Amino acid sequence: MSAKIHVLPEDLVNKIAAGEVVERPASVIKELVENSIDAGATQIIIEIQDAGKKLMRVSDNGSGLSLAEIELALQRHSTSKLSVLDDLFNIKTLGFRGEALPSIASVSRMKLEPNPAGAGLTVTVKDLFYNTPARKKFLKADSTEAGHIGDVIAKYVLANPQIAFRFIADGKPLISSPGTGRLTDAVLAIYGAGLLRELIELDQEFPHGRIFGLVSRPTLSRLDKNYETFFVNKRYIKNFLLNRALEEAYRTLIPNNRYPVGILFIDIDPKRVDVNVHPTKREIKFVNNQEVMDGVREAVKGALGDQKTRISGSEYQDIRVSGGSDWKPEMMEPFFSVASHDSHVAGQEIEMQISGTQPLYPIYQLKLTYIIATDGEELVLIDQHAAHERILYDQLSREPGVRSRESQTLLVPETIELSQAESAVLKSNLDHLNFLGFELNDFGSNSFLLRSVPSVSSKIPARQLILDIISDLRDADRSVQIEIRQENIRKYVACHSAVKAGDKLTQGEMSQLIRDLFATQNPLTCPHGRPTMVRLTEEELRKRFGR
Repeated sequence: MSAKIHVLPEDLVNKIAAGEVVERPASVIKELVENSIDAGATQIIIEIQDAGKKLMRVSDNGSGLSLAEIELALQRHSTSKLSVLDDLFNIKTLGFRGEALPSIASVSRMKLEPNPAGAGLTVTVKDLFYNTPARKKFLKADSTEAGHIGDVIAKYVLANPQIAFRFIADGKPLISSPGTGRLTDAVLAIYGAGLLRELIELDQEFPHGRIFGLVSRPTLSRLDKNYETFFVNKRYIKNFLLNRALEEAYRTLIPNNRYPVGILFIDIDPKRVDVNVHPTKREIKFVNNQEVMDGVREAVKGALGDQKTRISGSEYQDIRVSGGSDWKPEMMEPFFSVASHDSHVAGQEIEMQISGTQPLYPIYQLKLTYIIATDGEELVLIDQHAAHERILYDQLSREPGVRSRESQTLLVPETIELSQAESAVLKSNLDHLNFLGFELNDFGSNSFLLRSVPSVSSKIPARQLILDIISDLRDADRSVQIEIRQENIRKYVACHSAVKAGDKLTQGEMSQLIRDLFATQNPLTCPHGRPTMVRLTEEELRKRFGR
């Protein structure tokens, strides 16, 4: 028989609420920083120890709280941001539920202190989840948790360029923004000058609001969507429709498997947005999704169109196929001698090219992606990227000291500036990357100096290689064993160093790729398990032609 209905104890109610609001240390930082912003602060200092597990402290120069207000603030559903029902549908502040402080206090040792003369407030949170060990054991490594905190702070720096932020981890300054009010200065503090130089401004109105911010030139793209950042009425949000609208503006400008950089702000009537659909307020709903999507897409297209008129050159040429009528295949160099048209002679030439070290002879490169080859009996289609990926992975997996582990020194060392979250990921994997032939050194303030890359990676832009590998590492499971992490990093380096679909290969390059592929231990699959080749037998051809 089921237990009778009863009212839960207040302490248990608070812990349940904390489960919705406080997922990890970054959740605490988010709530405290939002309170500081709502209090009108122009300076916010965030300090953490042991990735926030031991201590988190947020100090600001906002309006502050009196001792009486502090006592009231620790009660559930106490807030200064809502008074009547209509306020719920006209939200203009970041925090409004009145659950954050009591929820945090229920799972930590928290202290609120008014700053001298009432100039601001300092909130200290120690020993997070000390009384809920089940939650504590699910926290990730310090580098991961610190990365999440840095990512949260970065979003608030971008959303509030008028506020000077300082983020200090274990006594080391990681983020410092000047608070000048200029978005470009905030971007400089988070992403560095290298990325800022590749961004262009946009500012455009749509029927019920305004869209402004920065987007990347088509010459800059990323492997994932982590650089697609949206703010609605200064609140960082996630909305896949906005991502889609931004990406549609770049449809003919960047490769299909890459994504633009965008830091976009949408100012809209609060009554046309519902921010109360998720406990952490990360997700929102628009009254008219299509109106906002169209606004984003057209604003970005307009900014990119303006760039086309200002910059000459081929980097912004669009490739469009209209119904296929104006398309012509690219002329390919002949792979056989044209001195004789006798098929028997051509067949003899093929046989002469096939040997134990090269069991296949390349005939044609299809769609700049697949190598059509033959052994004189059957046809074989080789995926050039998967095949090269297998070759490079095997080279990177050999014992230290062999020639393939050698590095290629850059003519000019590159300084790579990263976000705090990216920096945390790179630092935790630095030894593995340097073992493979990179020479990467911590340069301070989330900057790294790259002096060399593995020899197998020397033909691709070094900066792009590092950024793409970091994207893979951010998405990977960081809890796996060291051996598996090392294996995954070898896969990432091989994948990003290999020839891509769309890269044109000469006959000599295709022949060399085939020879190298069949010299590997597992020539039939890439390191991720995908097939490198598909064989079309004579029997299959007979069936196709009804013979």
